[in-house]
Amino acid sequence: MLQHGSVGAFGLVVNRKAKASGLPFPVYVGGPCKSEGLLILHGHPEWIDSPDELDKRQVADGIFMGDGDCLKRINEPAEGDVLRYRLFTGNSGWGPGQLEGELATGAWSVVPASAEFMFDTPIGEIWKGLLPPQIPEPSVN
Repeated sequence: MLQHGSVGAFGLVVNRKAKASGLPFPVYVGGPCKSEGLLILHGHPEWIDSPDELDKRQVADGIFMGDGDCLKRINEPAEGDVLRYRLFTGNSGWGPGQLEGELATGAWSVVPASAEFMFDTPIGEIWKGLLPPQIPEPSVN
């Protein structure tokens, strides 16, 4: 979840790889809603120029929204750089009260985000790593 308020909510699915070819980096499907360009989440506070921007761009502990400069760093990394990022096409959106209604019915489980889990966990293990203990197996449909 990147943003939530009286006008709705906005977030990204983080474990669905997009079918994209010809790109020098992996891209993920952030959700069914179309978005212009790519959205970037990264784990590099040093990529943000000012403390004010750092606070504005941090969406969870150690996770930041990126911009065009971040994409350039991803596309042209310095030798020895260890990059922590995800690029997304599309997003997930909810209208006013919609997400709250889905949460009330138990359609979602809320877990805190962490940079370590987001950037260091293989994509195929994210879903299982987030499952609450009361759900024995994820749905495959």
